[in-house]
Amino acid sequence: IKMNVLPEILYLFQTIPIRIGKKIFDDLNKIVLRFIWQGRKARIKLKLLQDAKIRGGFALPNWEIYYQATNLMWIKEWITLRNTRLLTLEGHDLLLGWHAFLWYGGTKAQGYFRRHYIQEALLLNW
Repeated sequence: IKMNVLPEILYLFQTIPIRIGKKIFDDLNKIVLRFIWQGRKARIKLKLLQDAKIRGGFALPNWEIYYQATNLMWIKEWITLRNTRLLTLEGHDLLLGWHAFLWYGGTKAQGYFRRHYIQEALLLNW
């Protein structure tokens, strides 16, 4: 699962930073558990399967944490301001810089920042 499925899911999370509901992650977990147990009743709880090997788990991927980590990579781009072409493309209509919106209180005057579906998803994870 970590070698075949996880890279593909991570690619989708990184390239399409939209808001994903809890139901999607629950469905992914059900699919993985169905694959592991081959349709039989699960003998080990999902939390133990997803726990680190050091703590006695099996290090199965926790999809929601991977999703949040990939979203934080986008926010890192906003803070470091290194990829200026991408930031210019995404924020062509912003009054303030990208990094200002991460800590800004947010008033009605800057409500347009949250209306963008990618920016809204990233800020919800922030």
